Amino acid sequence: MKDEFLFKTHMLDKNGEKTGVDQIADYMFRADMIYRMKLASDMGLPVLTLIARELEEKFDENSSFPVTATKNDPNALSRQNVGRIAKFIMDKLGYVPAAGRSVRLPAVSKSRYFSTSAVYEKKKKGSYDFKITDFVIHLQKTK
Repeated sequence: MKDEFLFKTHMLDKNGEKTGVDQIADYMFRADMIYRMKLASDMGLPVLTLIARELEEKFDENSSFPVTATKNDPNALSRQNVGRIAKFIMDKLGYVPAAGRSVRLPAVSKSRYFSTSAVYEKKKKGSYDFKITDFVIHLQKTK
């Protein structure tokens, strides 16, 4: 899925190169990130609710693809491009944007720079799905 996106995209990073785009694609196309976008959508939340803060920490002003705003550069285009990547991913899972449903991210997202995000709903069979195997959660006593 990531390779298809990178082949089709014309996005460039803050340096006018593909390096930052490759880095954010590597991150957003991870199965756990995609699963969190799916989970947020299935709960009727904006698609970036469960990943926005993590993206802000990983892709800060020192990154080639900064999603954080600085005094000299609000980097709004980078955050819009994150939304475009999310849209591509969700389409592959069979989700479409809910009509007119770009809404404010809830406080639980703890996002400082992403303010709104699209809400997606499952409408068709996607070309990708999840297979979860050997998922074990261990509980241990705290000291």
